[in-house]
Amino acid sequence: MKVVKGIYFHIPFCSYKCPYCDFLSFVEPQANHEEYLQLLLKELDLYKDLDFSLKTLYFGGGTPSLIKPKLYEGFIRELSKGIDLSCLEEISLEANPENYSFEDYKQLKDMGFNRISIGAQSLREEGLKALGRLHSVKDTLRAVYNAYRAGFENINIDLIYGYHGQSLRDLEKEIDLLKDLPLTHISLYLLTPYEDTQIGNLYKKGLLKLPDEDTIGDMYQLLVDKLSDMGFLHYEVSNFALEGYECKHNLLYWTHEEFLGLGPSAWSFVKYRRFGNTRNLRLYKERVMKGKKPIQYEEVLEGKEKIYDYIFVVLRTRKGVEKDLLPSLPEDLKEFFEEEEGRLKLNTRGMLLINEILLRLKECILLMNG
Repeated sequence: MKVVKGIYFHIPFCSYKCPYCDFLSFVEPQANHEEYLQLLLKELDLYKDLDFSLKTLYFGGGTPSLIKPKLYEGFIRELSKGIDLSCLEEISLEANPENYSFEDYKQLKDMGFNRISIGAQSLREEGLKALGRLHSVKDTLRAVYNAYRAGFENINIDLIYGYHGQSLRDLEKEIDLLKDLPLTHISLYLLTPYEDTQIGNLYKKGLLKLPDEDTIGDMYQLLVDKLSDMGFLHYEVSNFALEGYECKHNLLYWTHEEFLGLGPSAWSFVKYRRFGNTRNLRLYKERVMKGKKPIQYEEVLEGKEKIYDYIFVVLRTRKGVEKDLLPSLPEDLKEFFEEEEGRLKLNTRGMLLINEILLRLKECILLMNG
């Protein structure tokens, strides 16, 4: 029987909007965080019909660290009254470097959080400026060490590469700085100029120059090589971890396990059904207060679509997919794959080009057996 193993809580508030970010967030300094957390609990109450065996909780955003630990303590306490949390293995929270003090991290650790993800984005002041971030490199270093001193053994750092003005040498210097930090996990994302973002608009108008494809390829190979030398396993397209510190919550996404997403814009995967909430905060609140699920998008996966969906997520990982699911790999794609113990997985170049490869595979899968 399929059961929900993880819950994602979307915290949509930010103190400012980053020019590259296309995640749903609202710059609302006066937002009532306690009221919002109560809405999340009310939304969860609408899913009493589901079977839960929770292994992970994940607080993402937005900026979850705008909410003080004391409010999370009350939230977790209320959450435990309606759902069994006794088998939790991982509770993650995303934090901006400038938000939490040592005392805040200590409170989080004492109440059961055991994984922190710090949104550094760059370890160069020039990089932070290019990405429109308001914190400093010193803020990031202070946050990492404060979390570590507070007792967090599992600390991730998010970095963005491929931003305007960044060279291969710049990236190498940033990665070298990671060697001395007490990190167990590193997430590295290629800057994407999404349409509805400030950077996307500038790029579209030709006012912003990003590294070319060859440079991006060199950057990706550098990341893989350098982090491998530091003992990090490249276990997913954008994620690296010391052995045993892979993000358990995100692995639910990438192994086709069931998870529930709560909050505006949050997505869920339950009983081979993907569904997403409205992005409108006012509408989200209205529907939840009326006892209605705030779902706006829905897709039921059947047949070949179910097979492709599985391949779509699992192929992102180093585990790869069963060879039987891709019995006749197109000739032009074979160079991007390697076979191991009856499974096909992408090599480093394949991971860099995964979006294009997945589009080609979708065409092939939908054509299988007519």
